[in-house]
Amino acid sequence: MDHHADKKNIVIVGAGFAGITAALSLDAQLKKSPEKDSFQIILIDRHHHQLYTPALYEIASIPREYARDMPLISSLLLTLSQIVQKTDIVLLCDEFIDMDTENKKIMLKEKGDLPYSTLVLALGAETNYFDIPGLEQWCIPLKTADDAVRLRNAIENTLKEKGDLKIVIAGAGASGVELAAEFVNYVCMLKEKILPSKKICNETILLIEASPEILPGFDAHIAELAKKRLQKLGVHIKTGTRITEVEEHSIIFKTGEKESYDILIWTGGVKGPTTLATLGLSLSPKGSLLTDEYLRVKNTYLCYAIGDNTAFTDPRTGKLLPWVVPVAEAEARHTAKNIMREISGKPLRPFRPLKRYPFVLAIGKKYAIADLIFFQCWGALGWIAKIFIELRYLLFLLPAKTAFRIWQRHVQLYRTND
Repeated sequence: MDHHADKKNIVIVGAGFAGITAALSLDAQLKKSPEKDSFQIILIDRHHHQLYTPALYEIASIPREYARDMPLISSLLLTLSQIVQKTDIVLLCDEFIDMDTENKKIMLKEKGDLPYSTLVLALGAETNYFDIPGLEQWCIPLKTADDAVRLRNAIENTLKEKGDLKIVIAGAGASGVELAAEFVNYVCMLKEKILPSKKICNETILLIEASPEILPGFDAHIAELAKKRLQKLGVHIKTGTRITEVEEHSIIFKTGEKESYDILIWTGGVKGPTTLATLGLSLSPKGSLLTDEYLRVKNTYLCYAIGDNTAFTDPRTGKLLPWVVPVAEAEARHTAKNIMREISGKPLRPFRPLKRYPFVLAIGKKYAIADLIFFQCWGALGWIAKIFIELRYLLFLLPAKTAFRIWQRHVQLYRTND
């Protein structure tokens, strides 16, 4: 779809879960509006694809002989041109570098200035190292497909060199818990192939969390279920332990205690993109955009923020909403409706978060804990819920045939590590 200079631009920057959901929802609503010929939706991202981040840990835990790097990575990349091909959305592959709220325009690295009538910022988040000395230098984060492949290769190479392996995962949120569970089976399977003479798999996987319990922010019942599952798998857990410094092959805690490691994986948190700090906008302590009750960036006009670059305070609890996919999608759909209300001259409606959002935690070998709001399940049933929730998302994005093909590929990858 070509960019029409005579139309007003609704610009969405970022094609992650929030950005894509906002663009598709808005496109569907705009087509039904009498104002459809006056506006165009422009979706901007510096990549040609969307990374399906919930399955990143699967890349890190599939042996090289089962999947070459590029096919493996491409199985988790959803092509943006495919997603928007049957819509009126204009797709631009470019990098957002600045904005001018007074003159209502953004600046792109390649294409320069782009005016907007309404702007939606959905730039996602980046790894937060909390200024811990040595952490960024010695750890491996898990935020991109390249991170996942780098992690997998490091595990295989270290196991070949040393014969034994101690993996420390720092951060026991959802990502850390899923990764720890997946690695139990992967590392033992890998050792059996690389070192068949060693019959016993006694590799250590240690999960560290600064909070008193794993999965901070989750219901105590869910956290306890996950903890028992991890312990059954053989994962060691250390909570209430804050890292103050990282050295090559050792972690130093606030107590002065040291913990050795062969591979350190950091899943301890994210923050707003560094770009936001240069825009002169109101930011939270974690560098995300502070918004009002309508998800508009504070002290701006017709500029919204959704997804992981957003700091929205739940009026019910007084706490910031978590950066999880269901919240990002809810913010995106609400913002799309409010933009349509703007176009129609109707008053905006405040965003009212749900008391809780659905989630699925995959905890190794076709076992998952699923909270679908109307019921909870775990074990094999939870894992089935996980793969069908994924199918639902793919069907929202893509034609049915393409969605089913990608979904089957994902399921095959999941089964490879079991």
